[in-house]
Formats: sequence, structure tokens, C-alpha cells
Amino acid sequence: MKKTNKEEIFIELKRRIIDMEYKPGSPINEKNLIEEFCVSRTPIREAILKLSQIGLIEIKPRIGTFVSDIDISSVKYAYEIKKNLEGLAAELAASRITDLELDELFSIIERFKNYDIINDYKKCIKDDQLFHKIVRNASRNPILIEMLDSLNTKTARFLQYIEYVLDDFDWFYSSLNNMANAIKNRDLENSRIICEEHTQKFLDQMSKKFFS
Repeated sequence: MKKTNKEEIFIELKRRIIDMEYKPGSPINEKNLIEEFCVSRTPIREAILKLSQIGLIEIKPRIGTFVSDIDISSVKYAYEIKKNLEGLAAELAASRITDLELDELFSIIERFKNYDIINDYKKCIKDDQLFHKIVRNASRNPILIEMLDSLNTKTARFLQYIEYVLDDFDWFYSSLNNMANAIKNRDLENSRIICEEHTQKFLDQMSKKFFS
């Protein structure tokens, strides 16, 4: 295997944690990672430190390094903040998105037509996250993108942890489709409103089941 740089290691370990390949509380074995990625200890340590800074890894001195537990309260707070920030991203995207990014949004919507919401829940979660990532990147606001990426890390991991299955697929599909069309039509106000309503409904559903 070719040598991997620290950013690639960070991205891969982050993916494994979010996708539940590394379960909450499980130990991180640096020696195994050094062998897997064919690198020295330094880039592994740097990736682990970066993951600890965004709350995915907990470093316990003289004990070990572990995948962080999921804090339900922080997930709830993340959804509350995401509502307005995702709406702002959609509003900005409506004036700044490229044709290629629009094509990617509608490709995701087409894929949803073929998903089984029970068996393909992982694909549904990933494509929903990808949809919103495209929208926030299209905002062309690096501070907003960074903030939403951080919040999304918390919510995406939680959804994978609970193996979330859509309660109302018809609404979900219609909501994404309406959002994409509002952005395509350069309708800034409706892009924001639809996105805010989309996030609020997720928060309402999560609150009923998991948040006090």
C-alpha cells in the first residue's frame, strides 16, 4: 500500500467513525494504523489529535485513545443551530450554485427513487448528507461551510448509530425536490424556507424519539 498523508488518514478515520465502522467507546490502536497506512507515528498522531478537536476521539492520558461516545444533547443542539444555517446556505446557493452542482443535486434525487428505505437506510443517510454538502459548498462562504461541516459530523454519526429510517419518504423526497428546484430557479427566499422546514421536521422527529 502506498504511503498516505495525514489529511487522507484524517478523512478516512473520520469516515469510519461516522459510518460506525469504529463504534463509540472502541479503542484506537495506533500501531495497527501505522502498519495499515504505511506511515510513521507522527501523521497518525496528528490525525488523531484533529479528530479529538472535533469531538470524535477522546484521548485519555496513560489509559488510551478511544472513539468518543455520542452525546445526545449535543446532537439536539446541533440540529437547532443547523436549521438557520442550512437555510442561509440554501439561500446563498440559490444565487451562486453552478450547473454542475445542480446536476449533482438532481442525480441524488433520482437515486432516491430506487432506494428501499428499510434496507438502504445507509444510502439514504449518505445521499441526504451529500445533498446538503453540495448546497452548503455552493454557498461559497467558507466560514458557513466550516460551521455546517462540524455540525453535520455530529448529526450524521448519530443517524448512523440509530440506523435511522425515514418516517415519511414521500415528504422527504418532495422536500428535497422542492429545495433543488427553488435553488435552480434562483428563488432565494423559498430556498431558505424549504430548507429550514426540512431541517425543522427532522428535529421534531428526533425530539419525539430521542431528545427530552
